[in-house]
Amino acid sequence: MGATATYVYCAVQASGTPRIARTPSGLPGLGKPRLLDAGDGLWIVVGDAPLPQYGEASIARGLTDLDWVSGCAIAHESVVECWIRAQAVVPMKLFTIFESDERALAYVRQQRRRLDRIIRRVAGRCEWGVRIRLASPPAPERRARRATSGTGYLAAKKQVRDTARDQATRGQSRANAAFATLASKAAEAERHSPPAGGHVASRLLLDAAFLVDTGRVEPFRAVTRRLTRELKGEGFSLELTGPWPPYNFIES
Repeated sequence: MGATATYVYCAVQASGTPRIARTPSGLPGLGKPRLLDAGDGLWIVVGDAPLPQYGEASIARGLTDLDWVSGCAIAHESVVECWIRAQAVVPMKLFTIFESDERALAYVRQQRRRLDRIIRRVAGRCEWGVRIRLASPPAPERRARRATSGTGYLAAKKQVRDTARDQATRGQSRANAAFATLASKAAEAERHSPPAGGHVASRLLLDAAFLVDTGRVEPFRAVTRRLTRELKGEGFSLELTGPWPPYNFIES
């Protein structure tokens, strides 16, 4: 094994040689991103990874440093996301590293049928994220914090629990309806499980990803704007993020 390995960011489908000049610098210490021609319009975006910094032992040590891992993840995603306007982009996992360019290309040849299926799935589409949350604590919760007597505090806390239960039921129903409406405007939709503690801890009612045809983005966004207005009046907030590479739609 030489002094450097080949770090792979993503695979890109393009009709001609992609322009890479404005690609971000990538992970700290890696060489400038470059392209490997995998044939038939498929290109691999890679960087030279110095083994003292990105060998197995070094990465294993680095994984114990959350700041280092976070910085690497952000840098990795910045390279992937700059290819969002390509015909299709297939992100690779963080720290996808091969001994050489030849090994990276051999892996792509081995995985070509799977990659082609993914490309057919995501070509001409981008990902959008939607989160719906309970916008603010119910009024009884604020009153409970201000209560001065023990009896008043307990009564207010009971009202908080009752109100929270009612809001959870109503909020989940509204989130389900919003998901169905948005999914009807998308090519595909994925709904994520709530975090530990559910909406009680995070006030998160919906965390979903939508794969949207580039030609259908404006109708999709128009629906999110309408839902945002409707939900705001009911005490909920809707957050739209994107466009993103199809991170949630590359398993095949």
